[in-house]
Amino acid sequence: MRRTLTPNRLKMIMKAAAKSALREARDPYVDLVLEEEDKAPEPEGGSEETPDVKLDVSKGPSAAVAYLNGPGADKRVRALLDAGRDDGSEDDEAAKVSEGSATIGELVPTQIEIELTKSIAYPLASFKSMKKMISGGVQKIGAPGNDTIVKSGNLIVDGHHRWSSLFSVAGPKGVIAAIDISLPEKDAASVLAIVQTAIAATTDGPVPKAKAGGMNILGKSKDELVKLITSAVGQSGEAGEILSDDYVSACLSDPVVSKHFGLAGSSKKEETKAESRRRGKLLEAQGESNEKIEQARKAIIEKVADNLSQMNQPAEGSPPRVDMPQLDKAGKGVQGVFDALKSGEVNYKAPFKAESKSRSGQVVVERWQRLAGIIKG
Repeated sequence: MRRTLTPNRLKMIMKAAAKSALREARDPYVDLVLEEEDKAPEPEGGSEETPDVKLDVSKGPSAAVAYLNGPGADKRVRALLDAGRDDGSEDDEAAKVSEGSATIGELVPTQIEIELTKSIAYPLASFKSMKKMISGGVQKIGAPGNDTIVKSGNLIVDGHHRWSSLFSVAGPKGVIAAIDISLPEKDAASVLAIVQTAIAATTDGPVPKAKAGGMNILGKSKDELVKLITSAVGQSGEAGEILSDDYVSACLSDPVVSKHFGLAGSSKKEETKAESRRRGKLLEAQGESNEKIEQARKAIIEKVADNLSQMNQPAEGSPPRVDMPQLDKAGKGVQGVFDALKSGEVNYKAPFKAESKSRSGQVVVERWQRLAGIIKG
């Protein structure tokens, strides 16, 4: 069986040759030289052989995560994955990272499941959040610092529930704030695997996994979505109760919102704030009948279901949610992943070189070549 010729094995072979050559020459300094060389420190990385990196991003994120959390968890492998600028081609793995926006109807999801309540928790429980989402312009969805989706071209990489949340009430014409990481690879499987590799390269521990479960809304028809949303009415979350009586009454009382959802009694022209206040007070004084609230609730559900049924279906190669990149859980955070991808440091293409940063193996070879008289210097 043939053995790989590594720098350390080459060192041993050349050391033996050098000893033999020097002793035959009866050099008075032989013992001193050999003694000093024997005491020389091991090259960076120790005496272990270079690990064989078997990462193929074209196989997708699930395979990449299995490798990165298995053999790829070796610190030497992680070091190689963070050496993209030292592999002989500095910019072959660099991404162009830019901030901007995207029309949500043009974006394509890259996971096969999107959970219902995570999509409608805010827009159908917080009247203030919903009204902002339908106000037009570029929307930031979520808490400050975590309110922008990440995409690569038209592929959503991170932020699927922010996307579906805006989609639920704004429809396909809504516009969302986005950071684009434009990678050389364009297919969903490779893009997600590369991002997982970037997370691994900037993280000491295992690659984090997402939580799955709940009611999946991708691929559902409008009628199916009506049933799912109806079943969620009354559930409570971070933003409050979904489609509560108070929420629906607020929708009825606001002319802009009422018109947006096509609720009964909505005005064809926008009312002034004073007119709106007077109408709201009148409605409050008279009280909304249960029947009117129920009719309005059904109209809102119909509109939201129609919007969500227009979402694009997952791109080919999309994984289950559990294997989707969790950028905010990377060792150096979201920005650390962006910086690594932008600089080309993420080494996801062969060859994977052990000597990429220290040249330690090359230095050892050159020292013993000089000692043996093979090269001069």
